Amino acid sequence: VTIMRKGAIAGGDHVLVRFPSGETRRMAPGASSIISKAVIEEFAARFLQHPGVIFLSESKNQVIARDEALAKSIGLNIQADKNLPDIVLVDLGPKHPLLVFVEVVATDGPISVQRKEALTTLAREAGFPAEHVAFVTAYLDRSESAFKKTVDSLAWGAFAWFASEPDNLIRLHEGKAEAVKKLADWG
Repeated sequence: VTIMRKGAIAGGDHVLVRFPSGETRRMAPGASSIISKAVIEEFAARFLQHPGVIFLSESKNQVIARDEALAKSIGLNIQADKNLPDIVLVDLGPKHPLLVFVEVVATDGPISVQRKEALTTLAREAGFPAEHVAFVTAYLDRSESAFKKTVDSLAWGAFAWFASEPDNLIRLHEGKAEAVKKLADWG
């Protein structure tokens, strides 16, 4: 049992996540791991042209050396006690790579205004301009209490995504002028 729990053989309690690269990683069981799996396997495939995973943290093993080394190699100085995102994705499909910070919410901790500012600073210090950075809060389902509890603290300009509705994305649009133009385009 101990050998299985430590991941030395197949089986045991874990959530197996398959990265776009084909790499797999075992995560501790729980709602956050299930949402993280959906973000990496479903969200990334649907919304990013050529996705990659730069960083994945989990509550029991917040920083994995491989992820930390990759993040540092592109200038992201992630500090577990200061600016630890749950997931950092990259889209290498566009002309300029897109960095996507994802916060997984099983109970609390969305992309709030303060969180967005901290992650924007992290990206800017790594040389990523604001227009090449996106922010997503991922939930299991919009009918669950986690979304209802945190929806009022979501940052404008960020996105909300639900594993139960993987083809849909909510954008918290910021700014009147652009919104009016978009509404006119939709009409």
